[in-house]
Order: sequence, then structure tokens, then C-alpha cells
Amino acid sequence: MSSQSIMPAAQSELTPDLARAIVARAEQISGIRIDAGKLEFVRLRVGRRLAALSLDSFEGYLQVLSRDSAGEEVRHLVEALTTHTTSFFREHRHYDWLEQEGIDRLLEGRDRGPFVVWSAAASIGAELWSAGMILAERNDKGHGPTDWQLIGTDISERILQRATAATFAEDEITGITPSRAARFLLRSRKLRDRNGCPIYRIAPDLRARARFQRVNLQDLKGLAPFSADIAFLRNVLIYFDEDGRNRVVSNVAGRLRPGGILFTGHAEPLGPHPMLETVRPTIYRKV
Repeated sequence: MSSQSIMPAAQSELTPDLARAIVARAEQISGIRIDAGKLEFVRLRVGRRLAALSLDSFEGYLQVLSRDSAGEEVRHLVEALTTHTTSFFREHRHYDWLEQEGIDRLLEGRDRGPFVVWSAAASIGAELWSAGMILAERNDKGHGPTDWQLIGTDISERILQRATAATFAEDEITGITPSRAARFLLRSRKLRDRNGCPIYRIAPDLRARARFQRVNLQDLKGLAPFSADIAFLRNVLIYFDEDGRNRVVSNVAGRLRPGGILFTGHAEPLGPHPMLETVRPTIYRKV
């Protein structure tokens, strides 16, 4: 049976109780909150997993989840339910602040060791590559750290594969200025997107600075040790309840160096936190 014939029948069987049970399984593993009341959203996203597994009902899919002791299918479910929205130099005020004063402030009196930028919810990597471009430009001019690293983490293995490949369609690089595009992007001579437009890849010298790892921000289990000078934690806190947000912020702040900077999304300002002080709205310094 084709996925086309599966989907309509399967979607019609999604009840509010089934939606809540399926979403609860994803929340249990990831801590991410999804509104089970948005039945059409859940039906569409979970329906893709039904098609992939050749299942014909959401009840059958819930049974698959109940037998998923290794958690592999739950990871697929979390990926299906989460939205990865990002772009180059998004929320540009953060990058402007870094260029104009932030990096200089971070370099003052700093101890030895690599200068580390961490994109905690990296998605396809645009946020991390944007910060890397700023550091590389400063390094080119002799005004930045010579030893620096880029670290990207995300809960989605699939999305991290895209981040690691560092390839982007033409409509995904609109936030990059022409001068930066000339410096940091390579245009493929052969590859085209589905609209026939060129595919671009991040330059090798920038890619060599980066590593990506799958991580759940609720516990950071398995995350290799490092101390970050800058951590981006943007457009992800909205998916957690208050306890989850506090846990994630503490986990990320715990990986910052003293004096390190944490950025959150402009719709995600933080309340008082024992490890952080406010520099500007959505910009925080580790005390």
C-alpha cells in the first residue's frame, strides 16, 4: 500500500486522546512541549511516521512507541514534531553587539585556551556559521582570537546531518552580505536545488573549525567537555515548561566560562538567574 493511500485513512483516526498520548511520549524523552490540541499539526507531522513505517492507524503507532525500549522511534517522533526555523544573521542585534563590543569585552584579560562559540539548538547551522564568519573576519584583520572553535548541538540527528554538510540553497543565504558570501561560500558547479538554483557550501576553513553533536539540552548527556565563551540558546525555550526552561538555562550556563555571554531569543527573556546577569535584553553574562 502506498503512503498516499495510508495517509487519509490514518489521519481520520487521530483522536484527542491519541494525540495527547503520542505527544506525551515525545515530551517524556525530550522535555519539549507540543500542543496536542493542534490536531491538524499533530496529524500531519506524525502521519509522516505512519507512512514511513507503513502503518494504517495512529493507535498502531502508539503501540510501536510503547514497544520502543531503545528510544529510536521516539527520536524520530521528536524530530517530526519540532520545527527548525533559522537563518543567517537572524536577530541581527546580537551579531551587531558581538562585532561592536562583545568580542572585545570577552577577549579582555581572558585566560588561554580556544575561544568557543556554542550554538545549543543549532538546527541547520546558520546561527553558528554566522558567528563563525564574524570571528573569521576579525581574525583576518588581526583583531580576534587565533584559536577558536564552533560547536553545534541539537536534539535532531537528521537536522545535524544538514548542519554538518554545511550546504544551503540560494533562498537560505539571503542574510549574508555579498562580501561575506564571496569570502565564506562556495557555489557548486553541479548541484542545484529543486527550483534549479545553485547550492552553496560553507568554505573549508570555516568548516574545519566546527563540530556537531546530538544532545538533549535537558541533561547534556554525552556532550564532550568544553567551556564556551559564547552560547546561543535562541528560539528553543518556548518549547519547554518553566521547570524545563530553568533546567536548560542552568545546563547551558554551566558550560559558559566566567564572563561568558548567553544569547536568548528576543521572545524569550530570562528572569533572575543565580549564574547570570543582564547585559542587555536577551544578552546575559555569566557571573
